Amino acid sequence: MTRLVILGRPGVGKTTLVKRVAEHFPGLFRGFYTEEIREGRVRTGFWIVTLSGKRSVLAAKGGTSPLRVGEYAVFVEDFERLVLPELEDALEQRAALLVDEIGKMELFSRNFRKLLDALWKEAELLLATSRFPEIPEVQELFARPGTMRFLLTPGNREEVFTRVRELIGELTRGGARGFSSRAPQQW
Repeated sequence: MTRLVILGRPGVGKTTLVKRVAEHFPGLFRGFYTEEIREGRVRTGFWIVTLSGKRSVLAAKGGTSPLRVGEYAVFVEDFERLVLPELEDALEQRAALLVDEIGKMELFSRNFRKLLDALWKEAELLLATSRFPEIPEVQELFARPGTMRFLLTPGNREEVFTRVRELIGELTRGGARGFSSRAPQQW
């Protein structure tokens, strides 16, 4: 079981990196990523997008949800309706998982928190992103055996992409189900 966690500050390119990795291994990953909603140059919210092509609003400025991160209202019900079945099905199918992002907005969902524990225990291959410094609620997950953490910076994007791509390539050489365990590493 291998967990690869890309950590970094907002805007450093975590989502771009994991999307590039998923594109390099077409059909391997199931899961979701987040994407900014923009009106011109102004960020107004965040989409949640599944790798199966479904999309919903995760958070928006001016929204009516009482759950907030900064100026964004977070829509937990929409997140759970879209993401949880996707991840549960992928886990049951033993697919490689992409979880972008494990952040404050997503962690409003108690059901997602519970599912994260199952993902860490049962997934053969998990590629996830989170902010740096780490969110206290997930530090224990990221410290578990089999978890490799990569700190992404503007100066090491290509190096981290190459290393993650190579690790996944090694894990999947025997086909998408040919995963093997690796000793935890930290970058």
